[in-house]
Amino acid sequence: MMLVDIRHREAMAMAVAEIHVQPIIVQLPAVFVLLAAPTTFGAQQLDIMKSRLPGKHYGTAIGSLERFLAQADVLHLPPGFTRPDDFARMTGSFIRLRFREPDFDSPAVRAGTHQGLLLNGLHRVLFERIEASFLAEPPDPMWGGGNHCAPLCSCCNISGDPAGSIVELDKALAFARERGVRLLVSGPPRGDELGSYPVLGYERERVSLHREGPGVEALKQQVPPALRGW
Repeated sequence: MMLVDIRHREAMAMAVAEIHVQPIIVQLPAVFVLLAAPTTFGAQQLDIMKSRLPGKHYGTAIGSLERFLAQADVLHLPPGFTRPDDFARMTGSFIRLRFREPDFDSPAVRAGTHQGLLLNGLHRVLFERIEASFLAEPPDPMWGGGNHCAPLCSCCNISGDPAGSIVELDKALAFARERGVRLLVSGPPRGDELGSYPVLGYERERVSLHREGPGVEALKQQVPPALRGW
């Protein structure tokens, strides 16, 4: 198992190469996550590594916000949240949008909706490079006809673990060794709040809070009062 700092000059190239073979672990400011190829096979690899419980779905780590929004059903976006600049203020959260019809389900789409994690800085650069590396791949059935190339993203833990998300390096290293992960990308230093990122769902008439998490109170303030569904 190899540990590399994201600031190392070879780290991103190593991550891009490895994720085409199997999932990797990445230390985000608030939590450790598993990233995998945005394909049915990538989801199956995550299922095995996490001993995934049934009825769960995977989000993605957003590289290009423009490409992410291009997958969305614009008729279900609320006023004030229709452009990349509108969503930029929601950095540090998962953005859940209507991608497909409500009767479509897959490992990454739940009742037509999908959620992507929006971060900035080096992590966003990493996500974009991974995403770009899959652009030439054929569409995967998991996306229901509209190919999405951002890496699958899930907390680095055994599914349903009562201990919750992994936020400490020693535990992430132990998970990697036990579950056969070959690359862990660490750093930069952690944020003040730790844990899984908040999830906010954007519908035509409101924005709903689906999961609490680090920085959620500041994120709530970015939503116009008329749209607050909590």
